[in-house]
Amino acid sequence: MILAIAVLAVTIAVPKPDQRLPYVERCYVIGAAAPGVTNVVVQGVDVPVYRTGAWAAYVDVKEGTNTVTVSCEENGVHSETSRTFRVAMKPKPRPADGPPSTNSPPERVYRKLEYAADEARPHPSGKAPKDVTVVIDPGHGGPKDLGCISPHGWCEKEANLLLAEAVREELVKLGYRVVLTRRNDRAIELYERPKALYAVGGDAFISIHHNAPAADRDAGRIRYAAVYSWNPLGEELAKAVAARMDEARHEELKSNGAMHANFAVTRNPEIPSCLVEADFITHPAGEEAAWDAVRRARLAEAIARGFADWHAR
Repeated sequence: MILAIAVLAVTIAVPKPDQRLPYVERCYVIGAAAPGVTNVVVQGVDVPVYRTGAWAAYVDVKEGTNTVTVSCEENGVHSETSRTFRVAMKPKPRPADGPPSTNSPPERVYRKLEYAADEARPHPSGKAPKDVTVVIDPGHGGPKDLGCISPHGWCEKEANLLLAEAVREELVKLGYRVVLTRRNDRAIELYERPKALYAVGGDAFISIHHNAPAADRDAGRIRYAAVYSWNPLGEELAKAVAARMDEARHEELKSNGAMHANFAVTRNPEIPSCLVEADFITHPAGEEAAWDAVRRARLAEAIARGFADWHAR
């Protein structure tokens, strides 16, 4: 991506080349311009360029093959790039009086983690911080599981690891024992992540992520932070972390607080587990916030203090 920016004055990060999208009528397109470029045009429409060079646009698309063209002028020189991708055919509606479709996907059944007991462990409030172990999980990782992509082509897996390391530092300052599921860019199978809790005798699990909207949603309109849990046990932890995150949140970022979700890593009835969505790095402002070391440290401190609040309940 760095080489591409050096060659082209404007680049497209998402959609990816030849990406296949579900049926949508509009598509969120993001990319970055070279330093000094302020006039980016997407499909003939001027779009604002953020101070980092990132830009975002929301364009009409059709079934089948689509090509998005992005151009700019730099020192009197016209530069243009394009991205081709496909959109699925619009599903045919089922007649109201017709038989049920045999192609409907089976109903999803969400089960608890197989290796978790059915009963909750005692809350660690009676333990000193040095005797409490927190497992922090930087989401995604490895050559294939990149997570979402920012306008400059930065991967979520990298943003997650940076924030997770910062959270670890803050928790250690508070006296807690902290274990990370990964310390570098390596792949971890989804259900192996919460297993670390049992390997180290952990008392709580926090998975760190950054968000992205569906292909037809505008990240600038729905951008938010939230903490997700699956059951009342995890909800107590999620509420404590979300409350501190709200105190540290920058003004332009909406808070959805503590929310319910059937994420694999949180379906734990034995040990409190939650998942933090820190921001939308698919939006130029969210990308910059994730890059900002000062903001990251402030958010990491909030997550750590939220955990401490839960521990001291």
